[in-house]
Amino acid sequence: MSTQRTAVADRARRLVRRGGPRRWAVVVGTGVLAAVVAVVGLLGGRGVGTEVPRATAPEVRTAVVAGAPAATGEPRPPGGRGTDPRPAAGSATGTVPDVPVRSADLAPADPVARPVRVVVDSTLDVPVRAVGVDPDGSMELPGSGDVAGWYRYGAAPGQDEGNVVIASHVDTSDGVGAFAALATARPGQRVTVVDADGTRYRYRVTDVRRYDKSTVPLDALFERGGDPRLVLITCGGRWDAAAGSYEDNLVVTAVPGAPGRSDR
Repeated sequence: MSTQRTAVADRARRLVRRGGPRRWAVVVGTGVLAAVVAVVGLLGGRGVGTEVPRATAPEVRTAVVAGAPAATGEPRPPGGRGTDPRPAAGSATGTVPDVPVRSADLAPADPVARPVRVVVDSTLDVPVRAVGVDPDGSMELPGSGDVAGWYRYGAAPGQDEGNVVIASHVDTSDGVGAFAALATARPGQRVTVVDADGTRYRYRVTDVRRYDKSTVPLDALFERGGDPRLVLITCGGRWDAAAGSYEDNLVVTAVPGAPGRSDR
């Protein structure tokens, strides 16, 4: 990938780690996927709040957020209340503290068939939209807990390598978010991601775990190389009123291979 893309991903990862006010947001939402790196700096987007780190320099376009100092780092993972997914008072849409809004300076992601829906058997069925990085460098997340965000600077379903990262708020000011159901996900469950062309990509859940926000392995979650995987992120754990965020991030990892991996 390009050096620019790597920079964007790095910043997204830093933002994902941040948390937000108790606005029913997912820790992964505001900042986890938004790590904007200076010219030398992987995530980007607003409304998600999930930081997406990369262990090795990911291929991302370099992006500099206006008014933001040059930096290198990992995006923060989505944060529920921790990243306050709920809209701030007086705002039309909510943003997750850990996920930055996409800047006009960010280079566009490579053209791919974007995911428009994610289904976890017997658990959830949620529409998905592409997101980038917020101005603060965190991953952008949709303001609604009924919509998930796909980090467009990462991998897309069907690609031969890298993680497809999709995050959403665990809750918002409007109530419990659809991704709250991920708390019941179990290894072996089938996950289906549908792209804009109608192609279905099937995955099998291999791991479900919680991470304290301070120990979220951003580089691993936002990996742009290696075997293809699907990573679903949201907030979890206890709500820390003092910090204004959830204490943990819930991460569900799945791999391709379920019957009917790709079909129309």
